Amino acid sequence: MIRSKKTLPLNETWKHVHIQRFSRPNFSQGNNFGRLFNSAILQLKWLVFFWKHRKEFDAVIIGTDPQFAYMMFPFLRMMNRKIRLIHWVFDLYPEAILVNSPSWMKLLANLTKPFIPWAYRSLNDMIDIGECMRKRLLQSHHHARCQTLTPWALKEPPTIPEPDPQIRQELFGNAELGLLYSGTVGYAHNLEPFIKLARKCRDKKINVAFCFAGYGNCFKQQISILTPEDTNIRIADFASEEELEKRLASADIHMISLRPGWEGIVVPSKFFGALAIGRPVLFSGPEKSEIAQWCITLNLGWILSDDTAEQLETILSNKHQINNLKQHAFRCYQQEFSKRCVLDRWKQLLSGNVVES
Repeated sequence: MIRSKKTLPLNETWKHVHIQRFSRPNFSQGNNFGRLFNSAILQLKWLVFFWKHRKEFDAVIIGTDPQFAYMMFPFLRMMNRKIRLIHWVFDLYPEAILVNSPSWMKLLANLTKPFIPWAYRSLNDMIDIGECMRKRLLQSHHHARCQTLTPWALKEPPTIPEPDPQIRQELFGNAELGLLYSGTVGYAHNLEPFIKLARKCRDKKINVAFCFAGYGNCFKQQISILTPEDTNIRIADFASEEELEKRLASADIHMISLRPGWEGIVVPSKFFGALAIGRPVLFSGPEKSEIAQWCITLNLGWILSDDTAEQLETILSNKHQINNLKQHAFRCYQQEFSKRCVLDRWKQLLSGNVVES
């Protein structure tokens, strides 16, 4: 999806909700120094604003962007002893820095680790997005109530959309089965296993096409291994938000990647986008990760293995199987991961009518 360059107003009312935005310095988010400086300035602005309005809030929910945002919790607690503090964890820090960062960043991240239990002691609720992430969070010995509340997809069509013939042709040509990777390719992702799968399918003459529509720090580097012989692989540009649903619906299966060592640290949001559009997933990553466990327990797709090419060949000979999987993925999203479901759980949590899970 194309990232909008539109400048948003500092103050806005949307559906009776007042939104107060804060500007940050324009240092590059792709640079470690810039990202840290942006984070520090933004958090300082938030704390100053909270101090001025500290008696006006019943609860504060803070995510994990910007980095080290959890360090604000003790200061928020000091400013208001009665406030309810909730941490919604999408990416786990400093673990994400420790997995793949320059040595000076790892040193800084390690220096913050002793302060994490102190910061988390201020919390009332710790919201994770999967069991593997919760296990990592519990290592900090926090005493907050735990709850799993996953993110929902940007596009939630009311029914399973059919592929747009023109977009399908652009991405997959005349292939009978189309596999799509759509979204960020960062340090936590690896396209090489999918490229190897595509080459195996080509050698076995399986009528399957692969499309990588990605962006991010590692995208160009990872697709640089492609050669003219990779005739069943295509590269696509960004899709606008208006075209995103058609792009996602063009595929039969969505590819999702997570490198070993990143389980419980990040959960690729592509997973939820695929299910919302009624598409099963092919996951390349650790079997102990959240997505792998959901694929297994909820029958939402496959974990990439040496037998995946043969599994794709079997699907081609049984079109009912892929259609049934699409229906199942769509139903499962509506029942487990949709915006409506997650917001209902948020309402229960905020009202106090929820049992710790």
